[in-house]
Amino acid sequence: MAEVVGAALPLAVAVALSPLPIIALALLLTSDRGRASGVTFVVGRLLTLAALLGVVVAASDVVEHLLGSSELPAWVRIVLGAALMVLGLTQWRPKPEGEVASLPGWLASIADATPARGLGVGALVTVANPKELAFVLAAGVSVGGAALGFVQEVVVVLAFVLVGGLSVVVPLVATLVAPARVVPWLDRLREWLTANTSLVMGVLLLVIGATVLGNAIGEL
Repeated sequence: MAEVVGAALPLAVAVALSPLPIIALALLLTSDRGRASGVTFVVGRLLTLAALLGVVVAASDVVEHLLGSSELPAWVRIVLGAALMVLGLTQWRPKPEGEVASLPGWLASIADATPARGLGVGALVTVANPKELAFVLAAGVSVGGAALGFVQEVVVVLAFVLVGGLSVVVPLVATLVAPARVVPWLDRLREWLTANTSLVMGVLLLVIGATVLGNAIGEL
């Protein structure tokens, strides 16, 4: 089980460093009624991460059982790792001179979201991010393809969600404890991530893609 956790944790870190959920949470927490909405946003994100990973793990278990191939998960991760690296390279596009980074309209509009809408936004930024879904898919295939019992799979899924959710849980808790200090910092972080989203995602995709690819090749 330790090997499976070791393979899944880098992917969980990549999920945690995904800029979109951090930007969305920062928008909520720096708004007038953002604390309640921030709480529901984090709950929505964590539950969605757990559900997505659980579905992929279960599907991987079923596919491996039906096909009877122990090497299938490794080949799937080879394809995913290569795809992540290609996606990472596509992020390195120079911006037109004078272009100012801005948020998508739907994301900018969540600043005044109600707690109920915050829950939905937490789920949306998780399922509507193809790059992050690729990280979850790679982790789920790795866990589902390992010789683990049900309880062990649950433990790995919970560990993945815990690590993957740190980037939203920590700012939320810090804001609830010391809002006067944390809110200005969150605002600056949001501005920086908005301007450098492509750079952050490009590095993440290349590094994690190479890690997934290398580990999968080593298992063949």
